[in-house]
Amino acid sequence: MVDFDDVLSSIHAILKAASSKCKVLDESFPAKFFEPNPDSIFDSYYKFIRNRSNNEGIIKNEDKLALTTISQQFENGEYAADRGGFYRLYHDIHLVCSMLIHYYPQGTRNYQMVDKFNKFATELLLRECYKVGVLLMQVNPEEYASKAEEKTELDRIIARDFIKISTNYKVPIVKTYHIKTKDLDLFSSVISKSCLDRRPQELPNSNFEINKVILQSNMCEDAPRLGFIAANTSNIPDPTLPPTEMMTRFLHPNGYALPTTMWLDYGDYKSWAPSFNENGTVIDSTTRGIIWLERVGYMELLRKISREEKNEDEADVGDAEDISAEKRENKQHSTDSSENQEVGDSERNEEITESSSIPEDGAENGKQKELTNLKPPVIKLENLLQWSPANYLDDESVTSFKEGLQSELITKTLLRIRTIRKNRVKNKVGKPSAEETKLYNKARRLMKEVILTKQVSRLPMNHCKSFPVLQANYNGSIPVVRTQPTRKRKHKRI
Repeated sequence: MVDFDDVLSSIHAILKAASSKCKVLDESFPAKFFEPNPDSIFDSYYKFIRNRSNNEGIIKNEDKLALTTISQQFENGEYAADRGGFYRLYHDIHLVCSMLIHYYPQGTRNYQMVDKFNKFATELLLRECYKVGVLLMQVNPEEYASKAEEKTELDRIIARDFIKISTNYKVPIVKTYHIKTKDLDLFSSVISKSCLDRRPQELPNSNFEINKVILQSNMCEDAPRLGFIAANTSNIPDPTLPPTEMMTRFLHPNGYALPTTMWLDYGDYKSWAPSFNENGTVIDSTTRGIIWLERVGYMELLRKISREEKNEDEADVGDAEDISAEKRENKQHSTDSSENQEVGDSERNEEITESSSIPEDGAENGKQKELTNLKPPVIKLENLLQWSPANYLDDESVTSFKEGLQSELITKTLLRIRTIRKNRVKNKVGKPSAEETKLYNKARRLMKEVILTKQVSRLPMNHCKSFPVLQANYNGSIPVVRTQPTRKRKHKRI
């Protein structure tokens, strides 16, 4: 004997796994609705809902309408074979799939998954009904003949379910779009429309038409003659045979000497210096050198010159202090000994010359010591490599962030940009000035810093994975049609 409980449990397990994404078994539908005619399931359901709805389409007493699901029906044992369980299961699957098909837009992923599940479940039930019927007939013939009445009733129920499902199951006709152009007729790919969908087909354009793809009817015809398969060697083709050349007068594009794409060779751009400006544009070598001099070279020269001037000022101050001290000592010597004035004068002059020469030598030695002790500045190439103009903030911006006035600074900057841009548009100047560009970049940097300070989690960024190449532009269409000029015959008048 066939254990129908095992069959139904197996069908339930298979359908549950198949509907894991489309959720057909968990969709609710009215528990009291049942239509014995499989061709009128959707129409009867439409009348069932319309009779219980008002003019606005809202169901009356929706709370009192008993709902159920296919999974609950399996648990309650509603799909028993002796009660027409195969057809009831097909009825509920057909109903739920029709509801979901008319809910989802045509061509969407959920739409296609529900349609695929409906086809799979219907074919599964057909095979199970047929297999159960065959197994009932292949049970012990003596036992089958001895209990003819019981077996006949069960056979009648299963056969009726099988006939209902098989007569209602239809393979849909494949359809495509078709449009007529000036030269050719164009056809689209297959339209993925479900056989349960009763909605009218939406055309992309009013000029499109829908064609039905029908299988060839000449599959069983006799094979053609040998002349149709073999190429014709004579110059004059046989008029009774179709041409053996495919795509006549078409030339493959490989026949042309077309230029290929080339990788961009940056050359001098491969350096540690910044290669992109704030807008992501590649900077040439001249602009990059100017940026380096402005940010690194000129600043370093300015620091060096300021240090030299500072050292010279310190040396001049030291010389003046030494000279004043020597003058005070000379005055004391003149008051003590007046007799040796001439000798003292000569000695004083020598001391003055020596004392005046000594500080100069000392200053020169101090400068040399400072120059020898002066070490070249350490430049981190890592910082230069990661540097970009967008990371630069002036003192006003730093102060505004410290005091919490960054919003006022951004507003002030945007107002200045608007005033400058208004004057530029009024004077019909297309290119923005250097001041406007500077203010624009400043506003961008301020907004960037505000966003980064307030951002808690990193936003997903879609990086460009393509490489820049020099793309060759081709003229014409592919494949190329060889146009053959036709000459008109000249008829002479008699």
